[in-house]
Amino acid sequence: MIRDSDKITLKQLGGRIKVLRLAKKLTFRKMALRCNVDFSDIQKIESGKVNITVITLIELAKALEVEPMELLNFNES
Repeated sequence: MIRDSDKITLKQLGGRIKVLRLAKKLTFRKMALRCNVDFSDIQKIESGKVNITVITLIELAKALEVEPMELLNFNES
């Protein structure tokens, strides 16, 4: 069971990923082509519906051409 505070964190992470994806003008499908993550999973990640692994975080960062730590800077955005 995911705690409410964890749900908020997942939504913040997803929001950060979405901001970076849109800044690069990437659709879900284009983003999916850049990493080993299905486009429907990217949608779920951005909406905070799934808890991703470190490997997925790294794949998303590669697709967005940022360091993985940049995805975790959601408190600043």
